[in-house]
Amino acid sequence: MNKKRFKLILLGGGIFLAAVMAMLFLFEICLRLSETHIIKESSGAGLSSVENDAEFLVKYTPRERRLVPNSRVLIKNHRISGRDIVMEINSLGFRDDELPPGKKEDELRILILGDSITWASYLEAEETYVERVEEYLQGALKDRSVEVINAGVGDIGLKEEIEILKEKGLVVEPDLVVVSFYLNDSRPPWGFPGELGRRGWLRRHSLLAETIYKNLKLRRWIKEQGEERLGWTTAMNELDWAGDRATFLQLASRARYDWGAAWQSESWEAIEREFRRLKALSKKHNFKVAVVAFPVAFQVYAKFVEDTPQNILRKKVAARGFYYLDLLPYIRAYRERERDIYYDWCHPTVKTNDYIGKIIADFLINKVCEVGVSH
Repeated sequence: MNKKRFKLILLGGGIFLAAVMAMLFLFEICLRLSETHIIKESSGAGLSSVENDAEFLVKYTPRERRLVPNSRVLIKNHRISGRDIVMEINSLGFRDDELPPGKKEDELRILILGDSITWASYLEAEETYVERVEEYLQGALKDRSVEVINAGVGDIGLKEEIEILKEKGLVVEPDLVVVSFYLNDSRPPWGFPGELGRRGWLRRHSLLAETIYKNLKLRRWIKEQGEERLGWTTAMNELDWAGDRATFLQLASRARYDWGAAWQSESWEAIEREFRRLKALSKKHNFKVAVVAFPVAFQVYAKFVEDTPQNILRKKVAARGFYYLDLLPYIRAYRERERDIYYDWCHPTVKTNDYIGKIIADFLINKVCEVGVSH
């Protein structure tokens, strides 16, 4: 091979490599403009490394999922709301402001346990129903200092919520613990994000590399077990669940690993067990308990009332002496005047969060004199 031909081959190879690199760079830019990802704040270095999922804010422990304490990130193009969201986690691992040591003499502290509906990573902190509860309560209880604390973590159940209460929640000395109950709270987390493993340098800094890796893992996960767990998301577009109760129950059965768990009798055994633990903690640490039942959107939009899980929950809550609020009738009434209630089948919009905050605050105001303030 002569030198001239060799140089041409090298030049062609260089041009090809440059074209490939330019194409990959273009894909990276497009993904950062359109896909959900996180820009993490590094200590002393501003916003730096990139992740493609809000799961980056979650760590896996022997007791399941917890938020990473002292985190501050920017979530770009959140997959639920499509918005850019600032997320700050305090030293206790809660999405809330840092709490001062000790509690004021006149202070009312309410700890709210829940899943992704409560954590609400797709909204700014002040838009969450937790913060709306605090604002409405403070407006009504002007002679007291009110602190409502968001202890929500995405994709957990009642068991994990009570573990969070034991680990960190009791430290804040709550007068009242509110359990934001969703219909899948008896099931274990389905856990796909936990199978993604630790991210190396390339996955931390390239959204393209992370997206490819995650999609490959997700395809394998769905092939192994996801179809049974997620098949209902296809069925909901095929079944007349809104017009026929029997069909609604069929959809609930298909969703038995998610919100449909509440229609499975065996799931209530786990709930009963956790309520016993919660009752024991409330006695030992002198706090009251309220349970707020959040519906699935299918219950809200159905032409009939299907509230079997809420009625079962009502009886179990009453048996433990807890306060109880069922949001289903309120949100069904709200749909008559508001069109956009949910982003999906469970996450309320900004306006609905505000409405829910007002309903919960009104409910608690009627109980607050009974709750009292611990000294």
